[in-house]
Amino acid sequence: MLARIRRVPTLATAVALGLATAAGAAAASAPPAAAPASAPAQHTLAAPATTALPNGDRVLVTGTGPGASIVVQAPDGRTVPATRYTPDAHHAYVIPDSVLAHPAQLNPAQYEIPALSTAKAPAATPFYPLSILQINAVGLDGAPADATTFLTNVDDVNKWSVPLPVAGGIERVAVPTGHYAATTIFSTYDQTTGIGTTHVVSQLDLDVTAGGVTTATADERTATAQVTANTPKPTVTDFLDLSYVRTDVNGLTGGVSVGGSGDTYVAPTGTAKVGTFSYDVLAWGGESPAGTKDPYRYDLMFPAVDHVDANQNQRVDTSKLTTTHNTVDSDAGNPRHDGEYLMGPVSPTLGGIQAGHIITVPETLTTYTGAPVGDEQWYGNFMNALPEPGTGFPAALLFGQTAPIYQGKTELWRTWGHGPLTPQVGQFKNPTGCNACSDEGTIDLGLTALTDSNPDSFTNFLGPATGHFTVYRDGTQVFSQDNTSGTELTGQAQQAATYRMVFDLDVSQFPITQSTVSHTDVTVPYTPKADPKQTLPAGDYCSAQGSSSSACSILPVINLNYQLATDDTNTSHGPAAALLLTVGHQSYNGVGSDAKATGATVSVSYDKGATWTPAAMVPAGQNRYAALWKNGAKGSTPWLKVTATDALGGSITQTTANAYTVG
Repeated sequence: MLARIRRVPTLATAVALGLATAAGAAAASAPPAAAPASAPAQHTLAAPATTALPNGDRVLVTGTGPGASIVVQAPDGRTVPATRYTPDAHHAYVIPDSVLAHPAQLNPAQYEIPALSTAKAPAATPFYPLSILQINAVGLDGAPADATTFLTNVDDVNKWSVPLPVAGGIERVAVPTGHYAATTIFSTYDQTTGIGTTHVVSQLDLDVTAGGVTTATADERTATAQVTANTPKPTVTDFLDLSYVRTDVNGLTGGVSVGGSGDTYVAPTGTAKVGTFSYDVLAWGGESPAGTKDPYRYDLMFPAVDHVDANQNQRVDTSKLTTTHNTVDSDAGNPRHDGEYLMGPVSPTLGGIQAGHIITVPETLTTYTGAPVGDEQWYGNFMNALPEPGTGFPAALLFGQTAPIYQGKTELWRTWGHGPLTPQVGQFKNPTGCNACSDEGTIDLGLTALTDSNPDSFTNFLGPATGHFTVYRDGTQVFSQDNTSGTELTGQAQQAATYRMVFDLDVSQFPITQSTVSHTDVTVPYTPKADPKQTLPAGDYCSAQGSSSSACSILPVINLNYQLATDDTNTSHGPAAALLLTVGHQSYNGVGSDAKATGATVSVSYDKGATWTPAAMVPAGQNRYAALWKNGAKGSTPWLKVTATDALGGSITQTTANAYTVG
């Protein structure tokens, strides 16, 4: 797994696999963090930290504390709905819906995720007077029912921290005397379809008094308000993230975020009498009905309110929707033809949740995205291949972009996963981290480990990506390490020099047959005197700057953009193949070197790199070249080698194994 020397905090990575829950606000005493930059300067290829759950699912965690991001995956690679319970800053639980449907099998301690807590519990547990609380759960038929209750103590959220399985309709527990909120979830779940029905009953002011037994009845029949949205086109609800948060009398918060993949009904409430209450449809997602010729989906957020209204049909402001026409290319060797669209809300303070939606790949999918609310943002990735069922947890590539998913009232088009997939330094229009920048004697050198044909793309790795990154200064090796695509050099001599980056990447263990291995060799001239024209724009992040007051300078690293004439399975048909190659430089919001390309070559190998055949090169405008070559045998996967030079003396040589398929 790839590890970086100095990690750049990123919103994109924090969301690539995330769960944003209002319950995460249980880190109440922590100050809000500023929104960090997006993903490309994240040079690690390591998969997120993983916690195996007793039911066979796993939780992937990026970051730490209540603001960390998670996604819950079943063994076949599908994401599954789950509830995140954060009663205080010291405890956090993630419980899949399939477990909530059978509370008798729930051992709460086995679903606690320590990485989602900000601090350890106090060494000495305070003594509180205890009283008995009896929870009666009544089902839709009026009989005792299975359920799970999540308590929040609104005198002090730290007084209670354990979910309560209510098996057979009754649960008795000794709790500290005082005021509580109780959120009870009744859940059914179909393991085959991954769809469940959820009823949520919330009692905002539950008083547990001293002496005797306090009885609280959660009646599933009171959850009468179905959470829906009045979308312009017909939809079927497939994603919900409902946030129930209580703030205690000390201003600390705790609560529960209820995830759902099907019909969800909630019980109306008034406002809280002790402390405050916040209810938020943090995310609602709906897909087009089965059999729709041109698939589409809606993903929407709605503002928080201080009660649960009896009408949960959310109004959609169509004047603010971002419409994106997505084309998802896949691998010609993908046997399953299944991919996933992961989409959800993310907050720099609360983390985020992404729910996965299975799509047939290759695919075209139109997405309608609503405006974010508060400090939330949307984050979306496409996974263009899942493994065959029964092969265990997937090694998957998640394609992302630095541009926000929501861009106001507009219409966009984007193709995901079009190859060849290669490491690049990138060209970005939106705030992000700089891959190769300098600030006096500190120099960052790195590549975005894997990109598609979009210059602002990046890939998150869920699986065994391996690699090696080496840096030379004037021919002398100054850095070499496995499993990283970048580093930071300090104390560099303030003299003109040439740096060389060599990066080898192997993703052959992923469910792909194309672009499996690459070798990238880049040289870049370095001048210690900063050029004001190359100053990194405000809003972009430069690790080299550290606490320095001087601005970072963008290094003139060559960037290649491939537009290979292949179909949506990255397959070239016919006797010849064609590539439009653009030789540019890394840039941020339009700032970067404009040095001209002085030459480029393309070669193809039909024997795994043993021999190479030059392609015919035709100039196609400034810094652009059209390359033409004969295709190999049908079913083969030729290798490509590209070289380029610029007027500054920079150069790049890049080899991609199995770059495409011949059809």
